[in-house]
Amino acid sequence: AISKIFASQAAWDVCDETIQILGGAGFMKDVGIERWMRDLRIFRIFEGTNDILKLFVALNGVQDVGKKLKAGGAAGVALGMLKSRLFPTTGALQNKVHSDLTPSVDLLRGDVAKFGRVVTETVVKHKKAIIQEQVLLNRVADVAILLQSMAAVISRSNTRAEKGNTEEIALANAWCAESHQKIAGYVRELDDPQITKIDKEVLEIGKKSLDANAYIALSPVSG
Repeated sequence: AISKIFASQAAWDVCDETIQILGGAGFMKDVGIERWMRDLRIFRIFEGTNDILKLFVALNGVQDVGKKLKAGGAAGVALGMLKSRLFPTTGALQNKVHSDLTPSVDLLRGDVAKFGRVVTETVVKHKKAIIQEQVLLNRVADVAILLQSMAAVISRSNTRAEKGNTEEIALANAWCAESHQKIAGYVRELDDPQITKIDKEVLEIGKKSLDANAYIALSPVSG
């Protein structure tokens, strides 16, 4: 599911950027990019829409966390959360990769540890009602996808480096640094009550529009 979401979105983004670079020529049939855009758009819908798959990814993750918390009991939950705050680590990985990839590995380790703590606290807070928190789950999926992508590029570039080709290391480090910044934003939002409040306000606006079968703001044309 993560691979499908990432690949279909990445392909769309690349095609969109290509047309932007080409300008008006990008719309011409002779160039061929406009056909790519039409063809690529369906991939975010076929084989499960990306929106539904993201919920699938998030719910599978929080379900595993819930099972572990349930098995550990109240005392285990409290101890686990305290341990994750005091010792935020995922184990040693540095010795298994090329030395030039160490900065990216450090970012990945830190992000995984922080994400695990925040998701655990989120599950404890919402319990079974978390399945109704779709905006929150969307952020959980976004982080999971980025973490998977970081691990993938580190693995690929390390494999290439072991064969004597280190050219992809710079790409991997750049991707991991950018992903780290995005993850930091998503994690802050997961942990911020003010963001949760804003989410609820936006959802309430959506519900009012749905009930009214129209956008709740009056058209500036009609007055």
